[in-house]
Amino acid sequence: MSLALNFDWLTNIMAILFVVACLYDTRYDEYGVLTLAAATMSLIVMAMELFLRPAFEMAL
Repeated sequence: MSLALNFDWLTNIMAILFVVACLYDTRYDEYGVLTLAAATMSLIVMAMELFLRPAFEMAL
């Protein structure tokens, strides 16, 4: 499986971004906007992985 079809690296980056956003929000951001944005991006990546991976596997 090539890097383009492998979502593991993207999921790991989103997890790291979420942790960094949480740490930043606890210190500086009053409303938690960065945490919500990082969580939304993580959910989008997980949805892409869930729905697009079978299509990629069927195409191969």
